[in-house]
Amino acid sequence: MPPKRKATAHEKGKGPVSGSSSRTRHVAEPPDDGGIPRFRTDEIEECYTKSWASKACHKERQVAREDFSHHLLERVIQHCGWHKVADAPHAVYPTLVREFFANFNLDIDVPESSHRYKTWVRGQWIRFSPTMIDKYYGLTRTEVVPLPAPHEIDLALVARFLYGRDDAWPLATPRFMHDQLTRELRALHIFVSSNINPTRQRTRFTEHRAILLHHLARLRKIDLGTHIFEFVRELATAMDSQRTIHFSCLISGLCLAQGVSLFPTEEADPPAALLNARSVENSETKIAASAGVAECTLHRPCTPMRMILMTMPQAPPPAPAPAAGLDLSVQMAQLMAAQT
Repeated sequence: MPPKRKATAHEKGKGPVSGSSSRTRHVAEPPDDGGIPRFRTDEIEECYTKSWASKACHKERQVAREDFSHHLLERVIQHCGWHKVADAPHAVYPTLVREFFANFNLDIDVPESSHRYKTWVRGQWIRFSPTMIDKYYGLTRTEVVPLPAPHEIDLALVARFLYGRDDAWPLATPRFMHDQLTRELRALHIFVSSNINPTRQRTRFTEHRAILLHHLARLRKIDLGTHIFEFVRELATAMDSQRTIHFSCLISGLCLAQGVSLFPTEEADPPAALLNARSVENSETKIAASAGVAECTLHRPCTPMRMILMTMPQAPPPAPAPAAGLDLSVQMAQLMAAQT
């Protein structure tokens, strides 16, 4: 006897419960694949359903380069040859990107593998390697300067350069802070956080990202093809259900350029917001608006009264009491000196 099925709210004539605490979760329908094979094995399909199907696809951003014509960001793009990296990225097909990661060849860089630098996508093996990434972006490996490790560079020098202050080191916070960067470096960091070393959390960042920013700002070129390849491989093998998928535009472009088929009803996502001068200004406005809240929550939850007290002008410290046993004229001189 089959198990008893509970009637749905729709069958009971009830709609979704409304209210501030209720949420309606949208469950995506399986795509019309048109007979295109999607998974190499049943285990991969199960892994896709449990993990990859629910991951968000982070998109690279186009840079409005005319807004940064005399800016550090444009100098970095020019020096590194990242014109296509900064131009309008390829349209993103989220299902295709998720399937790319679910089917990723775990032996992709094993020399003895018959599918070295290849991975399986929708019934065919496509090339995915540092060389393919270089070719897609039109990159060269000339004048590449290896990125130093934290023990190979003076972090105090890095901090002073990024913050533009002599007193930047030691850091006042456990990590480097985006809002402490100089204005030009903030724009570069936003670009790096979308298109080079992507992350959803750029407010605070590690010494490794700080070294990368310092490296690029000093106009030192990195091997971007190898960097992206290793980033994608690590993401594909991490199997962390909480992590976001990155380089979605690049992966969509590489797949379609090698003849991977789209489903009959498969549509592209809208592009990410343009990275222009206004978006950088908006980022700075948000930083300024949240500065008080960030300071307030650094040690304990904020209260309305504490927020008021934080914004009130601070009274000067009281003058020190005169030392006992001194002449009255000496005491008055000390008080006058303390007040000035």
